[in-house]
Amino acid sequence: MSARAFFSFRRVLRGLDRRLHRGLPGRVLALTTATAAAVLLSACIDSGGIHKKASMLDAASLDPGAALRATQADAQWPRGDWWRQWHDAQLERVVADATAGNPDLQAFAARVDAARFQTEIAGASAWPQANVDGEFERRRYARYTTPAPPGGTTVWSNSIGATLTYDLDLWGKQRAIREGALDRLHASAADARFAEVELQTGVVRAYVQLSLDYALADAYAAIQDQQRRTFDIATQRWHAGIGSRLEAAQAQTQLSTSATRLQRAQQQIALDRLAIAALAGQGPGYGDALARPTLALSVPLALPSALPAELVGHRADVVAARWRVLASEQGIDAAHADFYPDINLLATASLGSAATFGGFFNFVNSDGVGHGVGAAISLPIFDGGRRRGQYGVAVSSRDAAVDAYNRTVIDAMRDVAAQAISLRALDEQQASTEATLDAARTAYRLADEGYRSGISEFLNVLAAQNAQLLQEQSLALVQAQRLDAWAQLMRALGGGYVGEATAANGAPTAPTAQGANDAARN
Repeated sequence: MSARAFFSFRRVLRGLDRRLHRGLPGRVLALTTATAAAVLLSACIDSGGIHKKASMLDAASLDPGAALRATQADAQWPRGDWWRQWHDAQLERVVADATAGNPDLQAFAARVDAARFQTEIAGASAWPQANVDGEFERRRYARYTTPAPPGGTTVWSNSIGATLTYDLDLWGKQRAIREGALDRLHASAADARFAEVELQTGVVRAYVQLSLDYALADAYAAIQDQQRRTFDIATQRWHAGIGSRLEAAQAQTQLSTSATRLQRAQQQIALDRLAIAALAGQGPGYGDALARPTLALSVPLALPSALPAELVGHRADVVAARWRVLASEQGIDAAHADFYPDINLLATASLGSAATFGGFFNFVNSDGVGHGVGAAISLPIFDGGRRRGQYGVAVSSRDAAVDAYNRTVIDAMRDVAAQAISLRALDEQQASTEATLDAARTAYRLADEGYRSGISEFLNVLAAQNAQLLQEQSLALVQAQRLDAWAQLMRALGGGYVGEATAANGAPTAPTAQGANDAARN
């Protein structure tokens, strides 16, 4: 602060002192003068050239790539409960149970509650603050105490006081703190929605895995039946002298191997049930009670012909990241307002007395009434760089939040594109695998017939069986991968609730990057 500014401010204070003794008009003028003095001193500490560096990325400005580029104008997406289209009542029940009783979701709900109470704390600054306190004391004064009451007497020394304060918030610091707390509440609600979508997707994927393992068990059982019949034929041919013991031993080996595969598949089914029970927040008995899924791995999936890039804006993690940017913007405003003087209006009233006569209620007397009205002014003159450092932290935090938002948008678009590519590729793989499986079944049938009639070798039967089993496994895996990719696509799109005004649990969707501040305040 320059010497000229210091002496100018001293003259303002002297004038203020004179006006405070000239009645109400003088007090009004004194308040105006104090405000002017505050503005004068606001130049004493500044931000030192600290400014924002990062800018928010607009998802619509990114090239969505061939996988996302729209070929038609409209894309119809399922609702948030997109798994219902698979018509498996048990799956619907398991997802509902997981959403209702999962401890992780309850932890997120607790965080939302905490954020809501933080907004209440921050919102209290918009209102006047009133307090009442009292002191009630029976006191004996020392003999040589002066002034009255005289020494050696015992009196009631009672008082009641009330204070009323109001922060004028001339520079918007408290407003920024309140709105920042509200933005963080919105971000917490979006985090809770993201956790819910993650859990729902995890349950659906685990259920698809359970369906896959049942399908594999069926394939292993069917192949085992074929191998048992082949073993019987090989044994009969050996005993009849038209076959070899080697063929019977090879058939026995294949039969034992298929039994081991089936046992492993059954073990995996039991583990899948345990995993689903854990996701549902239940004990192992919950998994034991699960019936075989009615979900068919071959359920048709209709990939929309258009995937607009703005769909990622409805993802809960993108929404949360955007709200955090807005909260950090408010942190900058609050830190910047701290460079300016703070002015609070004050009002006090009191009742008090210390008397030897009148008893306990003697202080309730017009002679004990006191009051005061004024203003408290905090003037930042020199702080060793503390406010500038706080402002720098706020700006850096905002830049970090913007960078995190941009990264979230890019990752979201990558997720959507990756799952769209996977679904289209898996559709083609399923068609080719089905054709290959048909050929493998035909080859096995011909080899088996040839072996029975004695015109082909037993090794042809074994090779055909192995080829058929491989294609059975491949088809089940491809079909399960399609369902899994669809589940992950729904997750990448925010749970399939695109286009809704609010998330399923009431969490507000975030505004676009261009209109973020206006929409966030409404």
